[in-house]
Amino acid sequence: MIFFCIYSFLFGWEYYYHGHLEQLTPISQTTRNLSLIRFVTKRGQIVGVDHRIIIRPKNKACKDSILQSYSNYYELGSGDIVLFVDNPKEAFEESKKIYESGCALYAHPDFLVHPKKRNFDPLFNPLQWNLYNYGQYYSVPDIDINVYEAWRYATGKGVKVAILDNGFDLLHPDLKEAFVDQIDLVDFDNDASYDNNYELHGTACAGLIAARKNGIGMQGIAYDASLIGIKLIGSYADGSDRALYVSTIVQAFLYAKEAGAQVINCSWGTYNVADAVRYIINDLAHNGRGGKGIPIVFASGNEGRGQWYWANDESALDSVIAVGAIDNYGEHPWYSNYGPTLDFVAPSGGGSVAITTTDITGSLGYADGSYGHPDYCYATDMSGFNGTSAAAPQVAAVIALMLERNPELTRDEIVDILRRTAKKVGGGYYDGHSDYYGYGLVDAEAAVKEAIRLKVERDIANKSYPLQGFFVRVGNDKFDWIYVTWDRKYAFKLEGMDEKSGKLLWQRLYFESIDVSNDMVFFGEAAQGYATTIALKEFPINGYFVHFDNGAYDWIYIDRVLHQSFKLEKLNYDGSFLWVPLHVVPTINNREAIF
Repeated sequence: MIFFCIYSFLFGWEYYYHGHLEQLTPISQTTRNLSLIRFVTKRGQIVGVDHRIIIRPKNKACKDSILQSYSNYYELGSGDIVLFVDNPKEAFEESKKIYESGCALYAHPDFLVHPKKRNFDPLFNPLQWNLYNYGQYYSVPDIDINVYEAWRYATGKGVKVAILDNGFDLLHPDLKEAFVDQIDLVDFDNDASYDNNYELHGTACAGLIAARKNGIGMQGIAYDASLIGIKLIGSYADGSDRALYVSTIVQAFLYAKEAGAQVINCSWGTYNVADAVRYIINDLAHNGRGGKGIPIVFASGNEGRGQWYWANDESALDSVIAVGAIDNYGEHPWYSNYGPTLDFVAPSGGGSVAITTTDITGSLGYADGSYGHPDYCYATDMSGFNGTSAAAPQVAAVIALMLERNPELTRDEIVDILRRTAKKVGGGYYDGHSDYYGYGLVDAEAAVKEAIRLKVERDIANKSYPLQGFFVRVGNDKFDWIYVTWDRKYAFKLEGMDEKSGKLLWQRLYFESIDVSNDMVFFGEAAQGYATTIALKEFPINGYFVHFDNGAYDWIYIDRVLHQSFKLEKLNYDGSFLWVPLHVVPTINNREAIF
């Protein structure tokens, strides 16, 4: 003890944090073994330092110059280099010297950190209230992310979502078909499975994103998305957390990028983001996905504190999408961190219910079977899964739905769409933002429709398409539409859509004549069938259709009365057609629509 105190007094434990010197306070220890020293940051977090430094040289010349002085090092694929020195004292001294040389973007000890997992320690209806809230469990209706409606447009198919967490139940019946890639950065192997019944968190997050729609259990928001499981956080058999190096966090993000992740979810945080982590997050957010940027979602944390407390957390970075919680009453729950960098909220516990999701199989997870099947956390079990950890994956999954329909969206466009379409719940909004609710409660349906609109309008901009004849509405039924060819020789009645092929179904109608004059269609005499019900009648031309691509749903209807265009989608739950309104109306000229 005396040796350690004298050593601490004689040496200043300083390093450069985001360009400024930061002082750490050593924690007293009874051992003379100083190969690992633990410190308290000025924000109260505990970090460890041993004999490792992480740096990022500014260029090749700087890299060569720095490495001349070190024989023991290894390079990360991100451009960072981990240097090995003799002890913690040298880790501080050498990292300061390298940074002050002007040759490194950052240089600091490769801290050992303890990320905080952000949860409080046939199921769709009524248990998945966060996806479809009609007032069950005394909830305020519509306090949900409106995914039931969004599923008519997207299910996440073809989108890869990386989850950085503490292991996964890869054999869970609702998850075993979801994972397409995995890595364990705790034990450094290719098996991201959980190792003990304290490593539950990742399985719960995975279920919210992509639990399969397979008739057993629950279904995730993006139930057709593919998951990349990255085990970053580990626990010992006694439940204590295993520390991890900052360089390991960098490796996790780098692996997500190289595995093709289009969205990354992180329901954890260190409250003391290292410069190396800040750099890799910023790089992926702005330059990942071929320059479009990878949306990186973080939970805001469960301390119920304002920005002063979590201002140096990963979730507070401008390049991150920070997600807080809202309970089933539409209120800000006491635990959810708040402040000006909070972006959105999503449903979680704090009211009368928690969140339904997957749990590790058997009775040793969050759930023991008291509320239902032990392989699932039930919303009715308040000791199950909730917190901002449950909120963040829901937003990541909504982004996966958006990217299925518009993979060219940039990260900034995704954030902009989510902001413009979010439900303004709660209060305290100024210039569209509330410290407690961010820009609002994410609305999956509105966000996906906006993603579709932007894609279609980009695809058709400055192009012209031939009109596919006249369309007239002859009744109030959803299929009461008649298509008349330009030469007036043929007429067809819409019968529906073949859901397997996606093709529209038409019935040929026979008339002795068809006349078009003054924007009206007159049907002549008919001998049989449905044609007799509209024979010798006149109907206004409601609009035109154009086929702008080769897909079965690549049709745009141009309404002459409303002066608006609509993109055709699949069938609604009631069998009627779905339409996405567009913000462009073409000019009609010589049987062409010019956008």
